[in-house]
Amino acid sequence: MKRTCLALCTFAFCFLSHSWAWQAGTTGTIRGAVVDEVGKPVATAQVIVDPMDGRPRSNAIQIVETDNGGRFSVAGLVFGSYKVFAKKDPAGYPDTSFAFYSNHLFATAALTPDAPVVDLILKVGPPASVVTGLVTGARNDPVSATFLLRRASDPENWISMSQRPEYRVLLPPRTDVVLEVSAPGYRTWYYGGAFDLMKRGPIRLESREEMRLDIQLEPESKAEKQP
Repeated sequence: MKRTCLALCTFAFCFLSHSWAWQAGTTGTIRGAVVDEVGKPVATAQVIVDPMDGRPRSNAIQIVETDNGGRFSVAGLVFGSYKVFAKKDPAGYPDTSFAFYSNHLFATAALTPDAPVVDLILKVGPPASVVTGLVTGARNDPVSATFLLRRASDPENWISMSQRPEYRVLLPPRTDVVLEVSAPGYRTWYYGGAFDLMKRGPIRLESREEMRLDIQLEPESKAEKQP
C-alpha cells in the first residue's frame, strides 16, 4: 500500500511539474500604462486584452484595472496575437476599440517564445462630451430605448446602445453626431426636428461639455404598425 501511495504521489508531482513547465513555456505577459491626451497616467481605467486569432472571446478575454500610476499587467496569456484597448466611461473615456469614438485607437501585441513580454502605452482621450436626460412616452411614463449615434460626415460609422429611461451617452467631442431614439410601439425620434425630416440636425459638443436632453416619444399610428 505504501509503495502504491508513493508511486501515485510521485506521478502527481511529475504531472504538475510538467504542466507548470508547459504553461511557463507557452504563456506571456502584456503590461504597460494608460495615459490621457496629455500623457498623464489614468488610474482605475479598464484594460481589455482580446485575442485576435479566432479563440472564443468568452474563454480568453482578460480585463484588468490600472493602478494609481496608470499601470497594468496581464500575465498567463497563451502565445498569440491580441488586441488591447482601454476605457473609463465615468471619466468620459469611452471604449477605444469602437471606431465611432476613436477610429479604432487600440494597440496590438504578439506574444511569442522570442518575445514573451510586450510593453504598451495605451492612450485615451480627449474626454468625450456627455448627453443625459429622461425618455418618456405620451403619458410621461419612463421608457427604455435604443440610441443610435452616427457621425454626420460618415453615416456608416455608427454605434447603437440600449439605455434605461434615465440615460447617459458619450459623444466624440467636436464632432457632428446624428441622434435617433427608438422603442417598441413608438415612432423613432430624431434630434433637432424630432419627427420633421427637414428640421433634423446634428449635435456638436466640446470635450467634457454636458447637455441635458429630455425626450418624449410618440406612439406609432395604426398605419405605421402595419408591415
